[in-house]
Amino acid sequence: MNRRRWSLLNGTLGVVLVLATGSAVQAQGPMTNPHISAQAAILVNPRNGTILYEKDAFRQMDPASLTKMMTAIVILKAGHLSREVRISAKAAYVEGSKLHIRPGQRYSELDLLRGLLVRSGNDAAIALAEAHSGSVDRFAIKMNQAAQQLGAWNTRFQNPNGLTEPGHYSDAYDLALIARKAMRFPVFRHIVASKQLDVFERTSGTTRTIRTTNRLLYEYPGANGIKTGTTSAAGKCLVASASQDGSSLLAVVLKSDDRWQDARTLLNWGFSHWENCQIYHRGQVVADASVVGGREAWVPLIARSSLEVTMPKGARVRVVEQFSRRLKAPVAKGPIGYVYVVAGEEPPIRVAVGPEHAVPVQRRLPRFWNASLGIL
Repeated sequence: MNRRRWSLLNGTLGVVLVLATGSAVQAQGPMTNPHISAQAAILVNPRNGTILYEKDAFRQMDPASLTKMMTAIVILKAGHLSREVRISAKAAYVEGSKLHIRPGQRYSELDLLRGLLVRSGNDAAIALAEAHSGSVDRFAIKMNQAAQQLGAWNTRFQNPNGLTEPGHYSDAYDLALIARKAMRFPVFRHIVASKQLDVFERTSGTTRTIRTTNRLLYEYPGANGIKTGTTSAAGKCLVASASQDGSSLLAVVLKSDDRWQDARTLLNWGFSHWENCQIYHRGQVVADASVVGGREAWVPLIARSSLEVTMPKGARVRVVEQFSRRLKAPVAKGPIGYVYVVAGEEPPIRVAVGPEHAVPVQRRLPRFWNASLGIL
């Protein structure tokens, strides 16, 4: 660990060294980064946001149809999935990949969302934008507001489908943020994990089956999403998600010569070389503290939130206390310090520590009561 990282922990009161569980018992040699063709990429743990690998992840790129993840977020947050949408000529005749909807047809927002994510329908994106905001321009404002709220500062949308347009850009890091947010919606998770789904057109009363553009759902063990994207400017792009043995990974590859192989390479490398370790559960007792002048002599100190770290297999975990084990009454519930956790050479992360319960002051009896009890 370098000195700069360790200096964050100066003034600590104790250090405990533990080993990661499972395959961490036998440490591996130094990891070699995976080789991929994509111009920009990132691999993250979607549960806690840990970045396992990045290649030009903050470089502005054309996101193509990966844009549609944000379109879905805006629609899902509005919560009108059963609302009927009448298809306009502008939506029906848009260029590029299509759900093949026609002017005057009627679909629910849910069915259009399926067409947006499964078939990557540019027409479905326009229809949803018009239904939500009345126009593409107004909907793009909502998309950009949602991006800012997520902290996707290097992202700007001009349309809901990702067709190339000046001022429409993102980067691999921001797209990972957007994907993590989208995967918190159960409807989104179900759609992007589906190899095929049905959509129903209400005017004719006909149902048809659409199939995914994401080959990984057929080819990669544990694949459960998320989105493909292709334009001349963007090249071949993919946001891929998979879960294996209780661990989940999310990969973004932009402008790739072989997006399927790049995604497989990143996911395989992540599952092979990294693991999750649960350090604390919320409410878990971390230590005991003595209480001076309290009704109780001791009080348990607990973790105020859960803490999971993603770390290289075989890495040591350093648990560093930065709190006092000697408290003065009255003791209130609330944070009194932190436990810092350092996994291998990763930056430290922390969890707040505080008393399990309040401890009031031990009140002494007045002198005349002492006298009445014969204890002058």
